[in-house]
Amino acid sequence: MTATTVNGVRVVDDRPTNAQMRDRAGNPILWQQTRTLVLADGRTVYGCAHCDYTSNNVRSIRPHLNRHRADAAPRVDLGELGGLTLAEAVARLAEHDRVAGERAEWKQRALAAERALSTLRAALRGVT
Repeated sequence: MTATTVNGVRVVDDRPTNAQMRDRAGNPILWQQTRTLVLADGRTVYGCAHCDYTSNNVRSIRPHLNRHRADAAPRVDLGELGGLTLAEAVARLAEHDRVAGERAEWKQRALAAERALSTLRAALRGVT
């Protein structure tokens, strides 16, 4: 989606930009996302391959490419938790820890009760 016009002047040529460096084999490196645009009036400008951003300065395109990065933090909907203050969030976490601790206690008691019930059932099987 590179620009097709720049300040009302039509783009007649669109190609990757030379990176002013070479690979280990001596071949020129091309920046595919930074486009060299030749205008109908003969001027050369540089543009972004993702949008219609253009500049006379080739060095301004690479920083602009950060706008198109895909690793931006995803939006997370916190629902009712989004309105909590830090103190309220810490209090809720403390309450969660307390409930989780109680749950562990009750689980141990339930397992002990199940073992006792199993023992009683085994003993009663012999009586009937």
